[in-house]
Amino acid sequence: MTDSTTIRIPLFAAALLLFAAPRATPSLPQLKFHGVFSGVAADGERCVWQGRVDGPVTGRVTIALRQVEEPAAAANPVWHVASRWTVSDDGAARSFAANLEGMIDWRAGTMRLAGPITEGWSRGSWAEVTGRFVQGDVTGLVTVSPPRSRE
Repeated sequence: MTDSTTIRIPLFAAALLLFAAPRATPSLPQLKFHGVFSGVAADGERCVWQGRVDGPVTGRVTIALRQVEEPAAAANPVWHVASRWTVSDDGAARSFAANLEGMIDWRAGTMRLAGPITEGWSRGSWAEVTGRFVQGDVTGLVTVSPPRSRE
């Protein structure tokens, strides 16, 4: 004969596990990118990298960055930057542009940016970039989150 408390504890624990277990969520689109430094834009304010993206979108990427602070801050190892990303899908169906903002740590060689996709594929979605600079070139991931519903 079993004690009713010994039955309830395992059932209660099983119920907790069901509710605490991670729920399956659809994976967010991630694009791998690699860009080669191609110089300073004609306006003299933005540095430009050009390269490739691969993933749900395959094609060309142009990354234009400008430092947000005063010019004297260019000597600092960490920059606050604004960036325009333009992705041209080889099939043209998933081309997009995004306005991103974030930080570059030149000493560590890292970049973290985020902002909205403003044109084309996934317009209104949020893009987050993590990147690494090696010998002037940049590689990393762009993660695209769907737009949040407005309540």
